Amino acid sequence: MDRHYNIDAARNALEQLGCSAPEGEDRRLASLVKVPDQANQPQVARFEHPQTWRLIKNANATEEGTEKEEMVFTVAGVITVIDFPPMERRSVALGQYKFFRQSLTITGLGSPTFEAAVEATSSMFAKFQRQFPEGTLEVWQTPRYQSHSCLAISNRYLTPRRDAPNMEHIPFDPEVDPHGQLESVIKDGYVHGEENIVEYYTQMDKDGKKSFLKCGPQNFRLGDMVEAQMSLVVVPLRKQKFKMMAVLRAIALLDSSFSQEATTKRSMTANTLRPTSTVSLKRKVGYGTERETKKGNMEVDV
Repeated sequence: MDRHYNIDAARNALEQLGCSAPEGEDRRLASLVKVPDQANQPQVARFEHPQTWRLIKNANATEEGTEKEEMVFTVAGVITVIDFPPMERRSVALGQYKFFRQSLTITGLGSPTFEAAVEATSSMFAKFQRQFPEGTLEVWQTPRYQSHSCLAISNRYLTPRRDAPNMEHIPFDPEVDPHGQLESVIKDGYVHGEENIVEYYTQMDKDGKKSFLKCGPQNFRLGDMVEAQMSLVVVPLRKQKFKMMAVLRAIALLDSSFSQEATTKRSMTANTLRPTSTVSLKRKVGYGTERETKKGNMEVDV
């Protein structure tokens, strides 16, 4: 984003989106700061294969045992950094595939509701921290864009099979892995399962009714206003250290008008300021005995 991007208008639009009460269950991350009752707060549960600590709702008893549901939160923001599929061909050491992620960073540009969402992540970090020996959970830090708070959200493409031996493999969508490079390493100790999938949507507004349609990851751009669905998960690191991650589950494009307007202004400015240079143009014409003809001056873009 640059001087062509209307930050004030985007902030106001984002705040309107963020503070509007959703239909049905309120899954907004920002709403966690308004839930003082500990009984209704998310609970931390440990899972194996892969080993993680996750936030769950109060467990429900069923005939088959206790049913747990991981909490998935929503947060609306403007994209400042993006690394989405498709996965391009590249030379990669086999051990590096576990670090490949589809990721984005979003900001609220100072929106109060987004600031409340960032505050909620710190509150959940404090809850996770009580599950580990002091000093072993890495400090939760959020990035910044200019002077504004941000959230970095990501999900890795692949999980090492040794970490999730029972995870069912799901073939990659061609829009994610068009050349089959990620799929090709499944036989070498990786798996692409439900845990790794990110869903992409675009919001449609017809006659005042909003709906979401699936779209390709190539539809998203810097400056777009989006809603991310994410989980907060703690993962183990080396040497008995742990880290809280914001894991991307789905992303929906809400409004691309601000980024498109900025692109248009940027293009118009570039065309206006593009320098020209006068050059002499020569050409050879005729048959048999060629002759060189000088054809005056021409202006060309440089």
